[in-house]
Amino acid sequence: MVNILLVDDHQLVRKGLKALLESHLNYRVIAEAGNGAEALPIIASLRPDLVLLDISMPGKNGLEVAADIAGKTGAPKILMLTMCHIAEYISEAVKMGIQGYVVKDSAPTELFNAIDTVMRGEIYLSPSVSKQILGLLQKNSEKESMPNTLTARQVQILKLIALGYSSKAMADELSLSLKTIEAHRSQLMQRLGIRELACLVRYAVRMGLVDQ
Repeated sequence: MVNILLVDDHQLVRKGLKALLESHLNYRVIAEAGNGAEALPIIASLRPDLVLLDISMPGKNGLEVAADIAGKTGAPKILMLTMCHIAEYISEAVKMGIQGYVVKDSAPTELFNAIDTVMRGEIYLSPSVSKQILGLLQKNSEKESMPNTLTARQVQILKLIALGYSSKAMADELSLSLKTIEAHRSQLMQRLGIRELACLVRYAVRMGLVDQ
């Protein structure tokens, strides 16, 4: 029996995951947490076998939780469950000692496979992100630069998003219509393969568009 702690800031997501996991005879959800700060004392007291951990959470995020527990004696296995598809983001998680990384649009059978793989002491990466990791490993060590697939306007909007501008504020700043801003934003996320705002902001920081 694998004792699991669910950590996600969305209650509906946790409830759905709990129902899914407990449909499997070998999994048991022993506790839930809505953020990283809540998760740490639960991990210390209940000592779960596996922590199913979202990355993007308010306050202490998933990577910070992982940094606190990964590699310590008796630490649980860590399986990240997120919408972030950025290869550098995933690579950072793996370097921390996180054993698995599954995107939230994966099929239930993939999640089960990921848990079983991680509990065997192996690394699991969703197929949709493993290709990106391979591409990252094949890159040379030159400084990262903005993809040439982005237009100058999209780079400008990416920077404003990272600075916390709303779509309305960007429209006012750039003297564009709200509809045009939303179109640029949608095309930007599609070209980068990024689905979450937090991932987009992190990407902008890595590209040096804004300070961390």
